Amino acid sequence: MPELPVSPDEAIHTSPTNDVTARTQVLGITAEPTSLNLDKIHEAQSVDDNLQPVIQALVNKMKPPQGSLHDYHEEARTLFSPWDSLVLEEDVLYRRYHYLDGTTEYLQVVLPVKLRCSYVERLHADLGHFGRVKTCMALACHAYFPGWHSFTGMLV
Repeated sequence: MPELPVSPDEAIHTSPTNDVTARTQVLGITAEPTSLNLDKIHEAQSVDDNLQPVIQALVNKMKPPQGSLHDYHEEARTLFSPWDSLVLEEDVLYRRYHYLDGTTEYLQVVLPVKLRCSYVERLHADLGHFGRVKTCMALACHAYFPGWHSFTGMLV
């Protein structure tokens, strides 16, 4: 029988007892998919039909009137809702993550449809195949897109 790197007596198998513990563990990890860079994100955002109206509105500094939102894709309408949280930095669309007290902790890149599956799968793998809850928490620290939580749950 091959020798184990750690004996069963030395192994400690623990799982987080609550979300606070899990969040602390995830936030301590700096893994982020290395195959994705801002140039690729910008390129994919610039051809995404869901994101283009939002990006164009931000460039023009003019949110479409409420009555005209039905003309846009559902995802674009969803993104227009948190209008004050959206920002363009170096031509990349981000969403400001706000705590309940209104402070901004970090920016989440808005992932275009083309990159979502590969990003979530790679993040999950880079984190060491954590479960769904930890992968969702890690994703929320880096990226956003409408329906991200259920999408991530389906992949993990």
